[in-house]
Amino acid sequence: MKKDLIKRNIQKVRDENLDYFSGLMTPSHDGHQMVGQTSVSHQKRFLKIMELGDYSNKALLDIGCGIAGFYEFLKNQNIRADYWGLDIVPQMIESARETFPEIKDKLWVGDFLESNPKQAYDFVVSVGPLNLKFKSASNLETTFLFIKKMCDLSRIGFAISMTSALTRKPQKNTFYYSPADILAEVTRYCPNVRLDHTYLPHDFTLFGYKKDLYAPSISKKE
Repeated sequence: MKKDLIKRNIQKVRDENLDYFSGLMTPSHDGHQMVGQTSVSHQKRFLKIMELGDYSNKALLDIGCGIAGFYEFLKNQNIRADYWGLDIVPQMIESARETFPEIKDKLWVGDFLESNPKQAYDFVVSVGPLNLKFKSASNLETTFLFIKKMCDLSRIGFAISMTSALTRKPQKNTFYYSPADILAEVTRYCPNVRLDHTYLPHDFTLFGYKKDLYAPSISKKE
């Protein structure tokens, strides 16, 4: 019964996200507006996600990639990553394939929670994927599943940006996450995490690494 409920919730989240972000598609293809962000906030989130590690020649999965804005950002920084992108909105993937034909075969349409990638990636990232306040499902439970899957698919680490409950200017249709709740959940299975809440007043980024800081070389006395 619980698995059926989780599946129904995932489907509801997918439908709400698809409906909302499809409505943001514009003829101008403004990559910031189409994912519900401003150019300033989007760039700051990209810069923060860059801190996860060295993406050069690494397999990178970008979940909720939109029109591959992060790929363009990396390209402008002369960083050559083995970039893969997934988004729930077909029009966005179509636009990304037209703009960046060199990676068209690495971009696909799908719901991350229901997809089954055939490989692991060195890094898995996502910029504000579940910030829309859902009417029919729990943001928190869905996000817990989302982050766990990011961790499972990453060989080195993962990073996700989220809107923060510490904001003093909440917006009506946005869900705000408690950084403490997210840390409490993720540290149950990922022993090496950090959180940064310094780049935007309403946002934080969670970084998780697969390497356990308690390396075998550490003595039992420590």
